[in-house]
Amino acid sequence: MTRDEFLELDAPEAAEKLNALLAEGKSQEEAMAACGVEKSDLMKAQIFFVKDKYIARAWGGYTSTKRTGNEGAGELGLGGSFKDIKPVS
Repeated sequence: MTRDEFLELDAPEAAEKLNALLAEGKSQEEAMAACGVEKSDLMKAQIFFVKDKYIARAWGGYTSTKRTGNEGAGELGLGGSFKDIKPVS
C-alpha cells in the first residue's frame, strides 16, 4: 500500500490495517513502513499508538478539518441561544 492510498482511508479503517500488520507479528516501525507512513502522517490522520495497538480518534474536535454538521449550532445546541432559557421559579 502506498502512502497516498493509506492516507485516503478513514482513520478507523487505517488503524485496522495497521493493527492487522501488528497481529502478523510486525513491529510498530515495520507496520508503518509497510503502509509507507511516518509518525507525523499518523498524527495528522488522528491515529495514535496506545497500549501496543493503533486507535483512531473516535470524536471530532477543534483539530479536525472535516465538517460535523453542527457548524451553525449555538451554545445550547442546534439553533439554541441563551435568550431561550426560561428562569426557574
